[in-house]
Amino acid sequence: MTEYVLLTNDQNYFVEYLIGELVLSSSISEAMKFNDEHLALRFKQMLHNSCELVTSVNTYIG
Repeated sequence: MTEYVLLTNDQNYFVEYLIGELVLSSSISEAMKFNDEHLALRFKQMLHNSCELVTSVNTYIG
């Protein structure tokens, strides 16, 4: 099964966005994994709209 992660321009991974707090990590093992590419793309857009965070959707190979 293919999984996806969100990677920022400064090479940090999206971990969570909870109660207005954005959590990023340099470790891919801590990144939130998405099973659905469309869901990852929706999160990417939500983070851009709410936090002005620019990310890319990348395949996770674990």
